[in-house]
Amino acid sequence: MQPNRETLLCRYHYDPLDRLAASTPTTRGNLQRFYQKDRLATEIFGAMQRSIMQHDDQLLAQHQRQSGTVETCLLATDQQRSVLNGLAANHPYPLTYTPYGHRPPESGLLSLIGFNGEQPDPVTEHYLLGNGYRAFNPVLMRFNSPDSWSPFGKGGLNAYAYCEGEPISRSDSTGRSWGLIKANLKLIGGMDRRSQPGLSTAAHHNPKSGLMTNIRRIGKEAFSFEDIHKGKRRLNFSAHGEETAIDTASRIGVNGEVWNAEQLYLDSIKRGIDFNQIDNIRVLACFSGHGGSSSFAATFSKLSKTPTKGYIGEITAHPRPETMEKLFSAVKTQFPLEPYEFVNKFHQQAHSIRKTPKNLLTPHNFRSIRFTP
Repeated sequence: MQPNRETLLCRYHYDPLDRLAASTPTTRGNLQRFYQKDRLATEIFGAMQRSIMQHDDQLLAQHQRQSGTVETCLLATDQQRSVLNGLAANHPYPLTYTPYGHRPPESGLLSLIGFNGEQPDPVTEHYLLGNGYRAFNPVLMRFNSPDSWSPFGKGGLNAYAYCEGEPISRSDSTGRSWGLIKANLKLIGGMDRRSQPGLSTAAHHNPKSGLMTNIRRIGKEAFSFEDIHKGKRRLNFSAHGEETAIDTASRIGVNGEVWNAEQLYLDSIKRGIDFNQIDNIRVLACFSGHGGSSSFAATFSKLSKTPTKGYIGEITAHPRPETMEKLFSAVKTQFPLEPYEFVNKFHQQAHSIRKTPKNLLTPHNFRSIRFTP
């Protein structure tokens, strides 16, 4: 009787932080993985290098370089970070999954990232969660190995279960313990209010700032967008502000120049903005409230005849103007689709202002100030 001999398909190598650093399939060469803040950022396989561009939790694009050829693929994701569509230079690549993340083989491995923002293993098609801690099998809908935290720790009684059998409302990026998908909870919490007239769906995804809509590029590192704030339509201008004294009106940077409020107002009129349809305006720029009644925000309020909010001191808004500038540039140079149409269709996220300092060098000592015409 012949002994049972196992076939070696791949060797996996880990770094000192116990993260999957490389794998060597027997039929291929060495594949290396590089991380940024414990998230996969770049993968190198021979002469091919693939990198993921992202802003906070938002996946933006995949950049592939091979033998001098560069290709960019913009990514459209759902609220769980699952890649649903990839837009390359020629045509889109739609992707579908079962509730547990299985993807049909014919869909291919267009992107490094797949179900719930995780990378499928090229040999087994399993998801190596926790950067290689445990392999999740989307066909069997369970892990291949038990959790070391089970049965008495956070792993739960079933050491092999994925998200305790609820993959729709839960996700597991560590391979150890699941977490509720907050976006789904917000969605459920806002269902009873959506039927009310006059309230936009966008307002319930993020009641504080709302989802960004009607995004338009004003100029280099300056853009505008709309959102719903307290049930009302708000127009936002995001740019870098010129540093001034507290009693001196500032200006904003556009195309390497400095604009005053009148220049921005005239540009808005040329772009077809109807201020009669806007309830409030917000100038997301440092020092936009400096100068009192002569400040940038106050002057814009008088010109537009609309209440306008500015800021005393420095603020840090997300996404930053330079981040959006890179996105506009990528769309314009890589794809035939009109930039604003693409950005508004795929870049659906909420805008926010950082309230606490990221480090001691960025104090974020600011306060808002509202001006009425």
